[in-house]
Amino acid sequence: MFNPTYPVISILGCGWVGKPLAVHLASIGYRVKGSRTTAEGVAELHTLGIEGYTVRLKEDAIEGDNAPFWDADVIIIDVPPRMQRGDHAFVAEMETLAVALEQTRIRHVIFVSSTSVYPNINDKVYEDCNIPPDKPNGVALLKAEKVLLNKPGFNTVVLRFGGLAGFDRLPNTQKKVNDPRAQDTPLNLIHRADCIGVIERVLEKDIWGEVFNACASGHPLRFSYHVQAAAHFDLQRPRRKEPEDDSYKIVTNTKVKDLLGYRFKYDSPLQFFDDKPPKSFTEILNDLDVMKITTSDDGR
Repeated sequence: MFNPTYPVISILGCGWVGKPLAVHLASIGYRVKGSRTTAEGVAELHTLGIEGYTVRLKEDAIEGDNAPFWDADVIIIDVPPRMQRGDHAFVAEMETLAVALEQTRIRHVIFVSSTSVYPNINDKVYEDCNIPPDKPNGVALLKAEKVLLNKPGFNTVVLRFGGLAGFDRLPNTQKKVNDPRAQDTPLNLIHRADCIGVIERVLEKDIWGEVFNACASGHPLRFSYHVQAAAHFDLQRPRRKEPEDDSYKIVTNTKVKDLLGYRFKYDSPLQFFDDKPPKSFTEILNDLDVMKITTSDDGR
């Protein structure tokens, strides 16, 4: 049953994060609408109890049979850049989307971005970092953030997620744990359960117009992460190579913990291996405890 006091949520892009997010929000009382780009994807959403619609973003148009999708209070945009077309294409899509949103009743936007907007500066990076990105993906996302944040027709929250991990996104093969690249660089990762938790907390706290880094507090070296993975998946321990002078960054998460009062379920990537990953998406959906957020003592 929908809670009539909760905002209606539309999720643009029900992929690896968006699909379980939709199921979780629906399970706690939100009315949720989701989008996919194919009829098969929409049909899958319907089987999960989600109102599904076809939405395809183009640089100058939005395609699909999707009019009811835009009848919502909040839209969560979780659409990554397709960099083979260049960063301009993604930014143009976001500009087209922003103009379209101003013609709807949607007044709140959650934009899922990435910590790739920060360059490797061999130091900590905060939300107010103004050093330009050093990768095309980061350039595209930063431009898209500005498009949405600067539109007066709605209020936007930007969530800069670290590398997405957990469940089936773990170094679970010998080839992956043996990867010798950047063994001595600290990791900036976030478990999918915490991606869902942070988004839920934004909706609960009703805080808008902010940019938040969202990644685990712990930043183990990649080699340590792979050693932990090898032990968890019963693989051979990876070999240590000679240290190299690889560049890095350490993404801080102080703001998301202080302003949103969020407490990470997996506050270090080394904790990602504490639970056996479910064997199927159905088991993930049944294990809703892993998607519950933890609050501080004052209930924030």
